[in-house]
Amino acid sequence: MADVAADLRAALLGAIGPVNVDTLSEVVTDQHYVDAVRGEAATRLNSADGDADRSRLLGVRAVAGRLLGDLDGAEVDARASLQHAETAATDLLLSPARARLANVLRMKGELAEADRLFALAEAGELPRRLIGRVRIGTALSCIAQRRLTEALVHLERAIEHSNDPGVTDLMAPALDLVTRLAQEGFGPQPRSWSERAGHPAPRRFQDPRTGRWGFLDNNRKPTIPATFAEAGDFRGGIAAVRERAWGAIDTTGQLKVPFLYDKLSTALPDGRKVTGFVDGVAVVTRRGAKGLVNRNGKLILPPHYRDVIVHPAGFAVDTGGATWGARDHRGDELVPSRFDRTELLRRLDGMINLDEGPL
Repeated sequence: MADVAADLRAALLGAIGPVNVDTLSEVVTDQHYVDAVRGEAATRLNSADGDADRSRLLGVRAVAGRLLGDLDGAEVDARASLQHAETAATDLLLSPARARLANVLRMKGELAEADRLFALAEAGELPRRLIGRVRIGTALSCIAQRRLTEALVHLERAIEHSNDPGVTDLMAPALDLVTRLAQEGFGPQPRSWSERAGHPAPRRFQDPRTGRWGFLDNNRKPTIPATFAEAGDFRGGIAAVRERAWGAIDTTGQLKVPFLYDKLSTALPDGRKVTGFVDGVAVVTRRGAKGLVNRNGKLILPPHYRDVIVHPAGFAVDTGGATWGARDHRGDELVPSRFDRTELLRRLDGMINLDEGPL
């Protein structure tokens, strides 16, 4: 599916000049051009009806507003973009939407919430270069708080993850500013991801007396009792758990996926398997056949397949005889079932709509 905002994001990149070394904010070379991009995004929003399209277009408008200094308008658009991304529930939409809102809040001085959103924007199955761009925003927020040791950690990891020009262009001025500020000290020790993210989910634990599994809060006190025979970690606010059969719960312990399945084990294109959810969905097995369920317990694909792989562009399915096809996020046919596994995954790789615009 075409990305309705890709050309607008590229246009914004072309309107950004050198970074201001003191403020670490982008210099706009042509404000009228950026305003025109914002207007075009608004025009396209009038005919956009899907959550993914609306999230992308609102994201463009948020960045344009931020570049033009309209931080209040940018925040409204960034929050709306994130709401649509949360409805679509894919990591490739959620990560940039969270980072864009975080950057607006960083510019407004709301640094604790910016830190939380930047941390969450790192979560999920994401391309390395996207994580690198998110880390740059995290570092800038740390610099604003004089958390200079932590900022250096994020700058190092940003360059490890990405050779994106948007990352490398910011590296030198950010390091220069850290060097100047460090004369007054490097600030507190770096925080863990969980601390930055505001302890977003309980942590799995096993009761040594019963051998059963539950979850602890950030004070290491049981928040979900150890009643499960097996459990996976929370991913995206939901965790796979087993009583006699497998289901899934949310962070309050409420059952979201009924205990109906022999397995909740999600295969990824690189061969890894995750107990539970990836990108808002989980592969379920029942009587030897595999299907796909979302975080609300709705079957996206009924358990009719020999194998299912969750890919960022869609869901690869083995229909038998080593013949693979793909379904989209609604469960409709995306690629007909006439390829081997390697060729099918190669085709899906070419369909990824990666957000390459400014965050």
